[in-house]
Amino acid sequence: MSNMLLNAGMLGILEEFCLDYTKKIYGRQIANKLKMNQKTVSNIFNRLEKDGVLKYSTEGKNKYYFLNMLNPQIKDIIKMLEIARKNKFIEKHAQLKDLFYALERRATGILVIFGSYAKFTNKKESDLDVFVAGSMEEIEDLENLYKIKINAIKSSKEKINKNDIFVKEVIKNHIIIKGVEEFVEAIWQA
Repeated sequence: MSNMLLNAGMLGILEEFCLDYTKKIYGRQIANKLKMNQKTVSNIFNRLEKDGVLKYSTEGKNKYYFLNMLNPQIKDIIKMLEIARKNKFIEKHAQLKDLFYALERRATGILVIFGSYAKFTNKKESDLDVFVAGSMEEIEDLENLYKIKINAIKSSKEKINKNDIFVKEVIKNHIIIKGVEEFVEAIWQA
C-alpha cells in the first residue's frame, strides 16, 4: 500500500470498511451501493488483496472481502480513511465548518458526529448528534449562533464497548471530528 495511490473508487470502497472494521463485503453489493461498474469493483478488490490491505473468503459463488487485520499497517490505513471521511463530511457541510471546528476546540478526548448528519440524511431542521469520550465545554452559545440543536452524549474512553447498543450505532455511522487515533484504538480494543 505504501506506493499505491488511492483513486476515488478505491477510497469509496475502503471507506465502507470504516463503518465496521470487521465487515465482509462482496463485489455486487458494493457496486450497487456506490453505483460503480462491477468489473471496476472487482479490479479494485483484487488490487487491494494483492497489496495486503484486504483478504477474502469464499461463500458459495461470492467472494467476501474484509480488512486484513494481520497487516501491521491496517490501523494506519483506517486512520487515513477516517480523516478522508472527515474532510469529505466538512466539505459537504461547509456552512457548518466553523461550528465543527468550534466543537473540536471545546472537546477534550474523542469527538464523533453520528446520526442523520453522519449518514448524510440530515435535513435543515435536524439535530446534530455528537458523542464525546472525554469532556466538553458548554455549547449553548454555539447552538444559538448556528441555530442548531446539538445533542451531546458524553462518556469516557474506558467505557467504549463494541457490544453496547449505543456504541454499535455510533460505530455504524460516524464521522470522527477529533481523536481519530484514540477512537480507532478504542474500537480496536473494545
